[in-house]
Amino acid sequence: MKQYHAAILAHDGTALSSLFLSDANLWLNVLTDSAYARAQATSAAAQKVRVSNYRDFAKLVSTTPKNFDPEHSNVVIHTDGTIAAVYFDFVFNVDGKANNSGSETW
Repeated sequence: MKQYHAAILAHDGTALSSLFLSDANLWLNVLTDSAYARAQATSAAAQKVRVSNYRDFAKLVSTTPKNFDPEHSNVVIHTDGTIAAVYFDFVFNVDGKANNSGSETW
């Protein structure tokens, strides 16, 4: 989690990508009903479930001029020493303001 946070702060997409399995392609963003309603008010094309992958996120991190600073809480890591599964709650701050929040499992 510390390496993930450091890579985002540094806009280092390569370091961020190295934290994920190279063949891992599933990255889902699922909006709550209220967030989906807000998104639809902005764009009729808004999707409740958006399928992506860590590579797209790493590209965004490495190319954006914005300041990203995610906050993580309730972090639970299960590992056998080689591979890990991580659960956490997050608030994703963009330029010092909360932009997105929720829970993630990797």
